[in-house]
Amino acid sequence: MSIPRRLGRLARGFVLNLQEDDRFRETLRVGRERGETLKETFGEAFSAAWRGAAEEWRTGEEERLREEREGPEAHAGDGPGEDGRSSGHNSSRRWSYSSTTFAPRQFPAPVIAAYQKLGLDTGTGLEETSRKRRELIKRYHPDRFSDPEKRVRAERLTAEINAAHDTIARHFSGSRRP
Repeated sequence: MSIPRRLGRLARGFVLNLQEDDRFRETLRVGRERGETLKETFGEAFSAAWRGAAEEWRTGEEERLREEREGPEAHAGDGPGEDGRSSGHNSSRRWSYSSTTFAPRQFPAPVIAAYQKLGLDTGTGLEETSRKRRELIKRYHPDRFSDPEKRVRAERLTAEINAAHDTIARHFSGSRRP
């Protein structure tokens, strides 16, 4: 009989013996109950967080709409002063004077993947991208490795780093054209 088959029979016998053991059944029952309690608790916490986020979004949207109606001049004294503290009448207000909603810049999937490959946040400037590329190339340059397998891996990584940088550079040069 093969070793895997023997191990399988041994494991089956162990599990069967455990299932007959009352202490094991009790442990399983307590674990299931505890798991259900955690699910309930997590569900309540998630619901509370969701309600809080929805409330914050709603009040922010109402504030934005009110500001659109009144105009930013009506709240000129509400923003922070030179030291970053509020210097106006309503100190609990956030100091957003924009009357338009924020529209995040959309990036194509290859550009997002390139940013992730370089370990940068989406939208990082070209100078920072070039700096990060140089840093990674220094770290993974094939000439640093004497082992042939590591050298091949380093060549592949270097090519991927260069391709990611080129993708981001092409995106920046394409977005600046009229």
